[in-house]
Amino acid sequence: MAGVSRSATKSGAISAAQFLEQFQKAWIESRLTRAWFWSRGVPRRLGLAISGGADSMALAHLCRRMQVEKLLDGLSVTAFVVDHKAREKSSREARTVTGWLRDMGLNARILELEWTGLDAPSKVSAFETHARRLRFQALGTACRDAGIETLLMGHHQDDNVETTLWRLCSGARGAGLMGIPSVARIPECHGLYGVSESGLQTVLKSNHLEHDLRIRIDQKNEARMTSSSREKISSSPELPQQNEDTIISTGGILIYRPLLSFPKSNLVATCIENNVPFVNDPTNFDPTLTPRNAIRHLLSTNKLPQALRPPSVLSLIERSKELVNQSIELSNEVLKACKIQKFNSRAGWMVVRFPSLPPRDNNDTRNEEENQKRHSLQIQALTLRRVTELLSPFPENHFSLRNYEKFAERLFNASEGESRAPFTVGGVIFRPLRDESQNGHIADQQRNTYLLSRQPYMRHRLPILNFEFPSPTAADTKNTTEQSKTIYTQWSLWDDRYWIRLRLTSRVQDNTNVPLGPVQFTVRPLQPSDLKEICRVLDEFEGKEDDEGNLPSSQGFLDMLSREAPGPIRFTVPLLVARESTNLDERPLALLTLPSGNTSGGTMSFGRDKSWKVECEWTFKMIDPEPLELMGWLKEINPVQLTKS
Repeated sequence: MAGVSRSATKSGAISAAQFLEQFQKAWIESRLTRAWFWSRGVPRRLGLAISGGADSMALAHLCRRMQVEKLLDGLSVTAFVVDHKAREKSSREARTVTGWLRDMGLNARILELEWTGLDAPSKVSAFETHARRLRFQALGTACRDAGIETLLMGHHQDDNVETTLWRLCSGARGAGLMGIPSVARIPECHGLYGVSESGLQTVLKSNHLEHDLRIRIDQKNEARMTSSSREKISSSPELPQQNEDTIISTGGILIYRPLLSFPKSNLVATCIENNVPFVNDPTNFDPTLTPRNAIRHLLSTNKLPQALRPPSVLSLIERSKELVNQSIELSNEVLKACKIQKFNSRAGWMVVRFPSLPPRDNNDTRNEEENQKRHSLQIQALTLRRVTELLSPFPENHFSLRNYEKFAERLFNASEGESRAPFTVGGVIFRPLRDESQNGHIADQQRNTYLLSRQPYMRHRLPILNFEFPSPTAADTKNTTEQSKTIYTQWSLWDDRYWIRLRLTSRVQDNTNVPLGPVQFTVRPLQPSDLKEICRVLDEFEGKEDDEGNLPSSQGFLDMLSREAPGPIRFTVPLLVARESTNLDERPLALLTLPSGNTSGGTMSFGRDKSWKVECEWTFKMIDPEPLELMGWLKEINPVQLTKS
């Protein structure tokens, strides 16, 4: 059961030293902060989410005391007070709380919510849902802009108990009964660069397994593989082999709750003993308003049975955490038996050989405990989800484990004679892969090998990302010695898989060379019709050079595409197209993530307008490197590198 290692004062107030002890302990013990991309020690640049209640005001006081007593070197604290603009008095209340914080000696800011595109807050349906989203986005953006990586919140032990009881009443189990996490990624901010799982980059160095592996998907959608070590494979000299290293996005804002081991009574006592002002919201204690209030009332009046009182619920939380950690360890053992033969983040696919677990015979099935069978299936489902999330176009844990169970049964427990069929789960299609070098016979080690890639798009539901640049003019270049002007777009998330930013340089020499009107760039999936246009343009320019070097031949381009994005996988890669206001036709410019012969940035250009130079920067989404390491692909992780804003 969670507890405080040092006793509080007689009044119940928390000292700065006690707070620091729990602050460091909870951070170090979190699985998320133990992951490689957060292994930078306890945070020093802190943001505080302050509402004015006793919980958050106690948090502000304790953080300030850590500063004053110099308990943590280099500590910087900024408090944020959100003005929801929901009531006439909300702005005045926000100013009052900000004044209290500044009187403590803290740097404090008010964040005013903007209800753009919504009705007035008083008229919005599901107000709490909208307010929560706007609040976290405002806090996350403010932290990013201030260079803060960690946002502290004042949730405490009572909140943890109430939340778990509510989830228990709602039918939750397993991970749903782990309580409030002490460390978590900021919610409601998906797609905000520098706020949600982005803002930094790092390089995953591969072991270069099966570097020359080639994949072919035939007209029947059957996948086959060959290797140059067994069969000579033609390779265009125009397009050199790419290494398997992967640049991925990292960073973003973490939510940290260092007060979860303290009951609310300790926080109220801390405020009272130290003359810290706070406000009470009477609606929080009206049991008729919300189910959460009803649970709070039952807990405060000791009307719940012993098994549902705080000590029992806290024990349940700890047991649930232990079970989840054990499940992850068991999943790790299964991942060690899986092998990645190729991982291609440029086109979003990989080849994985899964272990074929021995099938159970009838006697084993009759004698095996049902809960043990169920647990084994859950471990396999967890493993399948972790593998799928490396390529999935959905946020982490978007699907419950139940969505993976029937496919895990098929993948890990198929009998020897059972035919393998493609299946789709978690936004990823699994295609059985036949090794053509085996002369039509599937070796035991290849029997359970699959090609994984993003599932095909639904018709009329293609991911579209638009960028628009103003038309450059001669005036743009008058004050530049190089007669060029560079404009950067914001980083944007495409298909939940690639962070993309464009860099546009205008090459205006005089008024006669100025395009008419703005130019719009669109990132969308490659389409079959695009291939004909690209090959036509490449044939037209064959043997010529553009400003970046030689353009490949159409055959060289198709060879590259077959190697990097075989079969229908090519129609899930991002294509950059341009359209000027005076011409509605789209012109393919670049397959943004695929290699080309004429640029080092992974951009292939086709008939580029001489007034423009368009380049692209991209990174793969944030992924958990642990499965890559356990499955034998990951060799090392390079230090995190900052990206330009």
